[in-house]
Amino acid sequence: MFNDYFDLTDTSSDVDSIKIVTSGGFNCRLTSVDETKTYKGFVLAKTPQGNVATICDIDFHWSDTDGKYQPRPVFRRVDRDLQDKLAKSNAKHIRISFHSGAEGYREFWKMINFLRRYKETIDTGDFEDKFQVVSKEGVVRFLNDKTDPEQLGKDLEGLNITSSSELNAITTLRLLKDVKEKLDEFISSDASETDVQNWIDEDNHVHRQRRCLIFGLEYLNFYREGFASSKKFDILTRIGTKSPEHVLIELKGPSEDLFRVSESSTINEKTSEFQLSDSLARSIPQILEYKSILETKQAEDPDLQRIGLTDKKITIAKCIVVIGKNREDARWKRNKTNFQQSLNSSLEVWTYSELLNKLDSTIENLEYKDSSNWVEV
Repeated sequence: MFNDYFDLTDTSSDVDSIKIVTSGGFNCRLTSVDETKTYKGFVLAKTPQGNVATICDIDFHWSDTDGKYQPRPVFRRVDRDLQDKLAKSNAKHIRISFHSGAEGYREFWKMINFLRRYKETIDTGDFEDKFQVVSKEGVVRFLNDKTDPEQLGKDLEGLNITSSSELNAITTLRLLKDVKEKLDEFISSDASETDVQNWIDEDNHVHRQRRCLIFGLEYLNFYREGFASSKKFDILTRIGTKSPEHVLIELKGPSEDLFRVSESSTINEKTSEFQLSDSLARSIPQILEYKSILETKQAEDPDLQRIGLTDKKITIAKCIVVIGKNREDARWKRNKTNFQQSLNSSLEVWTYSELLNKLDSTIENLEYKDSSNWVEV
């Protein structure tokens, strides 16, 4: 019946009684330790009556690529005569699963562990070099040991752990602190618009999703310099509202200012007047024009398809110009307040200082948690 297969379901069977041997260069066999018996594979599960079994036929094929034998397993559901079981009349296929003890998941892993003993002879891949089974606490320790937030983000993308609030908090805090540090550097060094955009687009745009965190946690799907009718713009999607909102961003540099001061003099005195800087004066009609162009397009428009906007009707909820940094001058502050109050709800002007303050508040809020349930970052 199943005598040609090593029966892992038999509690008296011991994998130490079998081995893999090579013979004749291109041949590799599964045998008993004394090599008096050769096996075609393994029995992984049997029905209580013993008349149906899940077996694994296994051959080993030599590979000139790595000089090892490649195991070629074939899993089958068979009867006593080793004939493949047919699917039931209402099914197209027979499914081989290892979900429970009765289906042979323990025996399956016994077989895998046995094969790994011979990794110098047969090719079991580099699984154990790249993967390991760890507890949630182990993953937390691993992430806490990371010092590079960009690499941390890449590592986390490969882990299916989005349901873990602790891990999400660790990663989010690391990334927020990283972009905050960069934002602080931009402000202190009076960086240009080009400096900021190059940082967002660095390494062929691979970091842009994470680096758009400078605008806030509520902004997702960052499209750098989308094109529509030859116009260039930056677009985000704002969540946390009743429905996602598209937001246009026009980035200028911290080195620029909201205002320019125009001075004049008379016979009796000198006077100065605050006016919008040339950069800001150009940006406002520019971003409003982008808004108008997008909102007149239909969802099937090729420009919108290329950007990734598929709404039936495109609506831009807000336009934001990011420029300059806050000044300590009292008159500058007063003019900034007056200017911002004059804008409507669909147009905002932010300074990089305000972005930094917003990030500080977000980080403080994320860190404000019961220390008994928190992981130190």
